[in-house]
Formats: sequence, C-alpha cells, structure tokens
Amino acid sequence: MKRSEFNNRNDIRLQEDSNLQHKIKSIFEAKITSDRKIGKNSIKNISNFRKVLVEHNNSDPNGFERILNESDLLSVNFLTRGIEAAKAVCRIRVPVRGGWYGTGFLVGPNLMMTNNHVISDKREASQCEVEFNYEHDKDGVLKHPIGFNLHPDDIFFTSKDLDVTFVSISTNSNAGIPIERFGYLRLLPISGKGMPGEWVTIIQHPNGDPKQMTIRENQIIELEGNSNNAPKKFIHYTTDTDPGSSGSPVLNDQWQVVAIHHKAVPNPDSDSDEIEFIANEGVRISAIFTLLESSKFSDLQASKVLERLSIALGITPIILDSSRPFLRDKTIEPEFEGFPINYWESHQMELGYDSDFLKVNIDLEEIISPVSDSAARLKDDSSNILDYLHFSAVIHKERKFPLITAVNIFGEKLMHPGSRSDNWRRDKRMDYIYQPGDNFYRRTIVDEAVYFSRGHLVRRFDPCWGTQEEAEIAEQHTFHFTNAAPQYQRFNNVEWGDLEDYVLDKTQTTERKVSIFTGPIFKESDPSYGFQRENGPWQIPVSYWKIAVAEKSDGSVSAAGFMVGQIEYIEDLYESKIFTGLNPYTFDELITRRIQVPIESIEEITGLDFTSLKHLDAANALESTRRTRIITRADDIII
Repeated sequence: MKRSEFNNRNDIRLQEDSNLQHKIKSIFEAKITSDRKIGKNSIKNISNFRKVLVEHNNSDPNGFERILNESDLLSVNFLTRGIEAAKAVCRIRVPVRGGWYGTGFLVGPNLMMTNNHVISDKREASQCEVEFNYEHDKDGVLKHPIGFNLHPDDIFFTSKDLDVTFVSISTNSNAGIPIERFGYLRLLPISGKGMPGEWVTIIQHPNGDPKQMTIRENQIIELEGNSNNAPKKFIHYTTDTDPGSSGSPVLNDQWQVVAIHHKAVPNPDSDSDEIEFIANEGVRISAIFTLLESSKFSDLQASKVLERLSIALGITPIILDSSRPFLRDKTIEPEFEGFPINYWESHQMELGYDSDFLKVNIDLEEIISPVSDSAARLKDDSSNILDYLHFSAVIHKERKFPLITAVNIFGEKLMHPGSRSDNWRRDKRMDYIYQPGDNFYRRTIVDEAVYFSRGHLVRRFDPCWGTQEEAEIAEQHTFHFTNAAPQYQRFNNVEWGDLEDYVLDKTQTTERKVSIFTGPIFKESDPSYGFQRENGPWQIPVSYWKIAVAEKSDGSVSAAGFMVGQIEYIEDLYESKIFTGLNPYTFDELITRRIQVPIESIEEITGLDFTSLKHLDAANALESTRRTRIITRADDIII
C-alpha cells in the first residue's frame, strides 16, 4: 500500500480516503470546468455531501450525530486539531490612513485570504504587516510574532461584493522562517460544509490582540427572510467577535472552512439608540468559488487564485498552462566561485568541529572510523574531514553528499549573521566530482524541472556565535555544497525545519552548549535521479538522521537521536518516472514522521560508531521495549 494510506500527520487536511478524494476531486473539477451536471450526479444533495465529509473524517466519530442534534460529544483531538488549524491564522496591520487591524489566514501555497475591507487594493497590501504566532503559549507567555511581507504584484484578487481579498505572501519571513511552517486551511468549493444548527469556531485577532478562538455557543442560524435566498452568499451564526476579527476563518467541527467572517448583522427592528446586533455574518466559501470561476477567463488574478487553491487540494491545476510546474520550476542564483586554497590556509580563526567542546570528548574521527574508506579525501590527501568555522563535514565519495556533519553551538554567544547570503559554492580543497554543485540543483542546466532544494545539514544559524565577524563568516561557510543534501522543498521547510526548531527549543540553545551531528541515510535501494546532469546520476537519500548532544543545567550531558523521511513528498516522482529503480522499502523503513529513536538504531543503519554517545542517550532510560517516539512538538523530545 502507498504510504499516504497510513499517514495521518495533519488532521486539518483532507482525509486521504480514496473514495472521499474521488468525490471531492470530481466536484471540484466539475466546478472549474463549469460542468454542473457532474457535480449534481456526484452528490445528490447538500445533506448527503455533509454526511460524506463527516463520515470519512475518522477523527470525529460523533460528527454526524452532532449535526442531527443527537450528540454533544467531541473527540479529545478536537483541540489538538484546532491548534494545528490556528497556525495558519495571522494578524494583519495596515499602517496607512491612521492604521487598522484585521485577521487573515493561509489557504494555499504562498496565498493568504482576508476581507476586502481589510485590504482593498495593492497599495494597502504592499504596506501591510502580517504576523503569525502572535499568541500566548501554554504558560500564558506571549510568543514573539513572526512577520511576513505580502506580494500583491504576484497575486492580488479582491471583490467588494463578497468582501474578500486574496494576496500572495512571501516565501520566508523577515528572519528567514519559511511560510510553509504554518500550513494552510484547504478550501472546498461545494456548499454544505455547515448547516443550520451546527456549531462553528472562529479563530481571530479581535482588536489586533493576540490570537483567540470562540468555542462556546457558536451556532449557525437562519435569519428571518433569508431562508429562500438561492444561491446563498452568506451564512449567519451567533459567534462572538470584535473589530479586528474581520477576515477570520469560520470553521465547522471537522475544522473545514465554512466561511470567512466579515461583519455583524444589526437588528432592523431595534428601538434602542445603540446599535443592537442579532448575529454575525460570513461569506460562504462556495460563493467565493463561484465568483472566481465566473471571473477566471476575464481576470488573470482569479485564474491564479484558482490554480493555487487546486494545488492545495492536491489536484493538478487545469486553469493555467500546465507546462510550468508550480514551486518546482524555479531559477535560483548561480553558483559562486569557491574560496581559493590560500583563503583556508591563511584563516586566522580556528576552523572545524571541536571534539572537546562539551564536558565529554566526542571525537569525529572515531565516529567515522568504520566507514572511513567511503569518505572522500581532500586534494592534498591530508584528511577526509572538511573544516569550517565551528563545524565540519565528511563527504561520501560514492554518493557525493555529506556522510556526516558536526557542529558546535554556543548558546550564550549566538549572534545574528544579518541578511541571508545564499552564495552557494563548491570547496576547492576537494575534487569537484564529489560535490554536486549548481548543475545539480538548477533547472536551467537541462530542460528539466527542479525537484530538490539545497538542504542545509548544518543550519546557517547554528555556527554563528562569537564576534559579529565570526558569525558572518560561519554563515558564509554553511553555504557550501559540501553542507548540502537534496531535499524536497516542503520537506526541507516543514519536516526537517520543524525538527531542527524542536531540537533547539528543547535544548534551549540560548543558554547552553550543544553539539549536533547530522547526515543522510544511504541505502543501496535509494532511487536514481539526474541522468542528464553533469556527473550524474545520483541516488537520492530518502531519509535523514540527527543526533543532539546537550549540556544540561545540572551539568550533566545528554543525547537524543532522530530520524525523519521525505518519502511522502517524493513518492509521486516514481510514478512520473523522474526516478528509476524499484522502491523496496517496507512501511516500517519509510520514516514518515519526525521520530526520536535510540542512537543505537542510527548506528546500525549508518555504520557509524556512536560508542561515545550511546551511554548518554536519554531514550535508553525509557522502561519500555518500544523506545521510538513521534515528535510533533518540543515537549515530545526526551533529552
């Protein structure tokens, strides 16, 4: 069976059940091709469609009974899934004309949605401050917001009639954090995601305050005189909101977006001098899709929005030219000239990973000793270890990617290196045949889309400690192809990036010393890729490992090992024949989540010698025969 049939890593996404996917896809494609008959034949009425959506959502066993007012029970994962959904919601501050606040949320790759009255034109969008993570943590401490810029020149579509705006958002935050970390809320085009009497939740930034949600007494209602409107553009509910809540997602109990909130409804029969509100109003997602469809041939921006919404649903875009793959067909900065040999010889700073950095000695040469014959040597044959400022790398001479990297992180001395350089280069100290460079990662070399990014093994920030000059030099050193391995971009941003963040959060690197060892998991059965590329083909590692060793506050030293795989992102490349060779991995071998494992397991699968670390392994203290742990947040890590 395919891995996707087992995967349940993100419950706010559409369930992977093939029958449900088929129905949703048929409806969506029916709508975007203006074939209403297919949609009607696929699902007879809205009630049946609502039942299909709920019954295929295995995480909500009482969902349909709740719709029929026969059950008030919620699965305990309701709040967990709500927290996941909330990641995609952001605060918007528009600084023009005195300034105002609103709410928005991500609905597709690099695509945000809000109200027209929050962002009404490109000028406002270009000046907006969009912040994610502006919320309190479990201890009531306010998190540091993460700011992104909007790019209205890429995509900007707005409608006063339906009070909706779609706008493109930058790929990375001002601090270099990828937007993909926050996911997105997929939009379903068909009506029927919310029915009268159902409960809804709004995730919002009322008055520009930290993120909040309404989870009590929030019911969809039918206003008098509104029951015969067909098709309905709006939905009404009793949820509490405030100014600043405009642009918030209105979600049903399965965390599907029913509408986008935009205003309160005043009581027309009120005799009071003060305005009396009887309900809140949201714009139905189905009505927004209808508008986009009717505009797609006359408005390129509407067509672009539909393209990204279809990608979010996992459906091949059929609106724009399908010959240009989204987020893969990209041109990146050309390779920079490698530093001359005398640059390294004359370097005044001590280079390389320090085996005595922590209170215990962890010798890199001892770790690689069992596989040293597989390591590429420097041109002068002096060593098989490439030393950079505060870290080192060892290259696999057959696979041509790092066999292992090792970095020392001094939390108290961390310095921000400034703006990201992105000046990737090969290292002249080692033969280029061992270093897939620009010709491996750039589309323009051959007529072929880019499927992999240059994934840092040592993060660009990790070795950036000491003086400001040292931080800037160390950051430059991380942009060597000898520190890169092929990673599918979403895996690089989300799975791999989250694991790095979780590890550093757990070890509190702002206060402690940490050494981190990282590398790919090389297997003979790894798929081949890039036959037309210089020095190709290469076998692409499906999974990666990481070991963190930290000095704890009590003076002791502890370690933790992790594995994480990108198979869920690259499995479709087998079907499209981008890869050659069979895929003999068993499901147990396909590491589809971030998992903490015994360091001994990493030793067995890599052939490296971690004798100096195994006695420090926190997982060894677990009194269980199963010492593997799924990692979804920093608190899941034992170290």
